[in-house]
Amino acid sequence: MEKLTDRIKILSNGKYVLPYCNCLLIEDEINCLCDSSPTDEEMEHLKGININLIVNSHGHTDHNSRNHEFPNAGVLLHPVEHERVASGEAYLEAYGFNHFQAEDVRPLYLDAVKYHARPADGVLKDGQVISTGEVEFQVVHLPGHSGGHCGFFFPREGFIFTADINPAIKPFYAMMDSDVDDFIKSIDKIKQLKPEMLIAGHGKAINRGDLSTKLTEFSDEFYRRDEEIIKRVREGKCTVKEIAEDAITFDGKFPRPKSIYYLHECIMILKHLQHLEKTGEIICRDDTYSVK
Repeated sequence: MEKLTDRIKILSNGKYVLPYCNCLLIEDEINCLCDSSPTDEEMEHLKGININLIVNSHGHTDHNSRNHEFPNAGVLLHPVEHERVASGEAYLEAYGFNHFQAEDVRPLYLDAVKYHARPADGVLKDGQVISTGEVEFQVVHLPGHSGGHCGFFFPREGFIFTADINPAIKPFYAMMDSDVDDFIKSIDKIKQLKPEMLIAGHGKAINRGDLSTKLTEFSDEFYRRDEEIIKRVREGKCTVKEIAEDAITFDGKFPRPKSIYYLHECIMILKHLQHLEKTGEIICRDDTYSVK
């Protein structure tokens, strides 16, 4: 645990370990968690603290897997994310299991990612201001990673909690409601806020320095992937599955288990192809792609 201010602490082990994330603990008139998937070691710091409120950046288990452990806390989440936290089948659907088959791991997946159905109690919306007493923060809708992905901006303290928008880690957007264009716009939205510090959901939590340049470089990865995909289509790889075999978003090598990461790759490739259709660089006919 790391102290940011007298009332705000970061629960983090400084590593990228799934299915866990960096979380914020606000100890105030209302005790609040921003995301709720700390590691077991960091969870120890919450013993004896009555958590009244949980605000989840989005509905992925590595950001909300502990919600069920705080039955007296109110849980707030963007409406787009509500169904997937209430139903395991909806969660699998959102991750594309019904579109690109990964049947060998489907029966194991929800347990592996520590899924626990826990319906939200209320909503988060862009621009909403949440006060816990002395601390106030603003909800910033940052879609792209998922449709309801949000960040939390603390203007008085000069930082923003950005969850799965992390300039130190390559972008990931493997949901059926992920969107490349929205993700790029969300990065620009963070830059416009001009935070002094960015708190990311994975890996090293605190990002300082020239955040605008770091976020621009992060955004550039989308365009690099666009170019790689167009190259594959020119070479004759004309379907999502054919292009996905090259593991472009994983630098050419799938992590294990391959079937899960191949599923993620298929969806990310699909999202790029949809983006390239919008720009007019790619044409799709009967799920077969060609360069215009």
